[in-house]
Amino acid sequence: MIELAAAIAATLAGSSAAWAQAGHAHVHGEVALEISIEARSVGLRLEAPQDSLLGHERTPRTAAELRAAAALIKRLQGGAALFGLPAGLGCTLASAEIDAPQLQPAAAPKAAATAKATAPPTAAADSHAEIAASYRFDCARTDGLRSLDLGALMDAFPRIQRIGAQVAGPAGQHQAQLRRPARVLAWGR
Repeated sequence: MIELAAAIAATLAGSSAAWAQAGHAHVHGEVALEISIEARSVGLRLEAPQDSLLGHERTPRTAAELRAAAALIKRLQGGAALFGLPAGLGCTLASAEIDAPQLQPAAAPKAAATAKATAPPTAAADSHAEIAASYRFDCARTDGLRSLDLGALMDAFPRIQRIGAQVAGPAGQHQAQLRRPARVLAWGR
């Protein structure tokens, strides 16, 4: 089982590189989703331009932007509500890790202090911010998993227009695409 997990992780790492090399690393409105399926767990990694989730790609500058950033982090941490795993699989969220360097609580005060001490931030300093969220779901079973309902994710983040997915699991490797207004990502049919 550990060997399968390592193989899936290596495959997904390679698919991330392929995704980036294909020019999809940072396109507003597009997100990348990596899905790894094992006998009793599902791993998901969502990578998105910060703009696609929050509406801008800079460190929050106002109290309202700080609140919006905190709400985004909280929403992402509750990943079970964003990904519609079929109820029959008995999946529960086991872990959620959010990597949003420009939105971490320490980033905004530090950026504000730096901005006061130096010149205003340049566009290059605040451009192309990325957010990554990784989730692990423990499941009673995963056999037959061939789709995810991403309607809640699309509703939560209306700036998302397209999701490109790489899927690795016991049934092989697959690619899948989802474009609005579609809500269900399907693969391997």
